Amino acid sequence: MPIQQLPMMKGMGKDFKNADYIDYLPINMLATPKEVLNSSGYLRSFPGIAKRNDVNGVSRGVEYNTAQNAVYRVLGSKLYKGETVVGDVAGSGRVSMAHGRTSQAVGVNGQLVEYRYDGTVKTVSNWPTDSGFTQYELGSVRDITRLRGRYAWSKDGTDSWFITDLEDESHPDRYSAQYRAESQPDGIIGIGTWRDFIVCFGSSTIEYFSLTGATTAGAALYVAQPSLMVQKGIAGTYCKTPFADSYAFISHPATGAPSVYIIGSGQASPIATASIEKIIRSYTADELATGVMEALRFDSHELLIIHLPRHVLVYDASSSQNGPQWCVLKTGLYDDVYRAIDFMYEGNQITCGD
Repeated sequence: MPIQQLPMMKGMGKDFKNADYIDYLPINMLATPKEVLNSSGYLRSFPGIAKRNDVNGVSRGVEYNTAQNAVYRVLGSKLYKGETVVGDVAGSGRVSMAHGRTSQAVGVNGQLVEYRYDGTVKTVSNWPTDSGFTQYELGSVRDITRLRGRYAWSKDGTDSWFITDLEDESHPDRYSAQYRAESQPDGIIGIGTWRDFIVCFGSSTIEYFSLTGATTAGAALYVAQPSLMVQKGIAGTYCKTPFADSYAFISHPATGAPSVYIIGSGQASPIATASIEKIIRSYTADELATGVMEALRFDSHELLIIHLPRHVLVYDASSSQNGPQWCVLKTGLYDDVYRAIDFMYEGNQITCGD
């Protein structure tokens, strides 16, 4: 009798609401392509979580600081270096993080706060008026990043972004601090770095800026690269993450029904299946804007994790040679939303927040 093989990586059935065929995604299981017992793959359980420390508040952000060779986390109202508290962080919402040779920066409550490694704390502000340097309308910080010795941040509600001074990171550049992503009149939603580019994410376009190499005082230090512009935008500030040597993001409804894309060579390639798009489409634009994306790698799994208000979706690039492979993560015995967030490889294990 011939061996009958059943597809385990995903099931298929009919949606009782509209009689459309949909994928039944694995829950808390990862598809692993490996020859085992005459099969081309198997399902393994997503690793469980053991409590390590108690903190007073939810996880708000994480970054691996290469200058200090340590993981920095914002949990509740505190900034932690490993398990040590190094500073207080205002507010209670999600934060942006970046680091340099002398400080760990956190974008919170519309300010760029630098927690220096010598124990001092500075907030980015204009130069003193008697210094003779340009005074800028800095506004409120939306998102932050860092490239080549300078912090960069986007001004909330505008298409402007700024860079810090090379000598004093607590002030804007003395002569050429302000730049504009002019294809984004609704404002820059998020900012990041890719290779040697500053990347500005809007609701309908993604713009790239490169260094000009200018050394003349007052000359522009960055210039837009139109050939790399992507005609898609992101749904929210944290609906993007570096993934697979590029960026993955959830698109904004301004460019059509939202989906999940990976940027490559100036183009956005979709990685979401029809079932994943149905889940994403069940959210309003405001709900989608609260999403958080992050990347995680372990045991040859290259995971893209998407945290939404009612779902946590996982895309596994290493298992997607024959089509996008997705699964769903849940907490508890029933249908609770997966709580773990901000995964980071620390020491010889993976740590996360709650």
